[in-house]
Amino acid sequence: MSPENILLRRYLCRRLASYYSQPAHKVVGSIDSGFISRIPAGIKSCDAATISSHEYAVKLPMLDRGKAIDFRSLWGEWHWKQTYKRVYKEQQGMWLTPCELFKPYYSNILANFVSVSVTKTSYSEEMFEIVEFGGGRGTNAKAILDHLSKCHPSVYKRLRRYTIFDTSPTLHELQKEVILMDKDQPSHAEKVELVNLDLMHVAEGNANFLCKSETPTVAIALELLDNLPHDKIGRCIDTNEILQAELVPLKVSQLSDAGGNENTGTTEQTFEIDITRQYTEIFAPLNDPLLKEILSVAPKIYTPTTSQGPRWIPTVALGVLMKLFECRPNSTVAFADFDWLPQPDLGMSSDNQHYLNSSETSLHPIVEPAIGDPLVTDMNGVDHFSYLTEPSDALCDILFPTDFGRLAAFVKQYRTTNNIEASGSLRKASVTSSLALKQSDFLLKYGSNEVDNTKSWLTGFSPLVDDFGNCSVLTV
Repeated sequence: MSPENILLRRYLCRRLASYYSQPAHKVVGSIDSGFISRIPAGIKSCDAATISSHEYAVKLPMLDRGKAIDFRSLWGEWHWKQTYKRVYKEQQGMWLTPCELFKPYYSNILANFVSVSVTKTSYSEEMFEIVEFGGGRGTNAKAILDHLSKCHPSVYKRLRRYTIFDTSPTLHELQKEVILMDKDQPSHAEKVELVNLDLMHVAEGNANFLCKSETPTVAIALELLDNLPHDKIGRCIDTNEILQAELVPLKVSQLSDAGGNENTGTTEQTFEIDITRQYTEIFAPLNDPLLKEILSVAPKIYTPTTSQGPRWIPTVALGVLMKLFECRPNSTVAFADFDWLPQPDLGMSSDNQHYLNSSETSLHPIVEPAIGDPLVTDMNGVDHFSYLTEPSDALCDILFPTDFGRLAAFVKQYRTTNNIEASGSLRKASVTSSLALKQSDFLLKYGSNEVDNTKSWLTGFSPLVDDFGNCSVLTV
């Protein structure tokens, strides 16, 4: 690979690092203030006409930090949609994770998953650890610890350490405030370790990660997979050779010939990733060690055929999972994320309009469409044509859909190929238990009582399981 060429995951890592270096509240929102709809006292039932008239739609403020939505007071799906829109409008972040939106119920279910995972085996009396990748605001970790301490005290007592690995420096600092400085539950701080670490370095084997141990470990990730850097591969039409996508900086001559600003400077011999520069995408022979390892483990799972065109591969996610099972073979996993994302709305996209200008087509960065293309949205909520945005250094959320079926198949193949088996009773389910579940099925399996707490008093509609149908969970 030319010294100037960049692997896609490293470029995406640099872009996402800029996005997540913003103040924490600008990225991950929380329900700390606003209004929610409640049924006035004394109202036991209403007919449809009365409900639709909004006659009883009384708005009460959520005065205290950390207040949750009163889901049981909702009048059904339409009421939830209105409440959801209002919550999003009044919170400051770009998005809300499920543990923020459905607190504490979503995290309580994850705590139940933890409890089941460490009590149904021969390790039911041993110490164990929890690892969370991408801890957000720390809300999920705190809620899990709260629920374990109150509802599963024997499990909480056996918890040796809860470690959060997070790439964002600002969220890392916020996690300290939320968990380590929690005066209501000082015992949590004794169990929690916060690590500011780039997960791409973990995947590539260039970072200190978990020590190798037989300790039972539960690994959790919520809406992390979509933001982990990916790579793109394809096949040569002529030779059927597997190719990796790389980025090449547009040369000074290209910019000048296209009518851009002239720059008489010379290209630096030592090239660093500069997201203010313009790049174009090319395909080159496969030589990246991590990509080679992934394709050698399961060549049929992620390698596209020539007729299919290029495919995005969740390189960092797969690399992290491989390192997890290498270090902790007695691991159970619950990774939740989007299995589908909508097409971008390019009506207001500045770069789309820019590239539609025929006089500037030579400046259009070449980006080959691929299976699993990301949704790229800037801080103004505007979708972009591709990850090579205009301007090139725009702060953007780059979201990839996850193919959970392929992810589960890869984990199963990796553990089989490397003969990674858990000890004791875990052995029975060690290799065959890599499953892709719809999120609603996972939530009902491990927390039907929590789901009941989110059901409308009138219709039984639960946004926790009846909405967000584009989410799945990898369980191992």
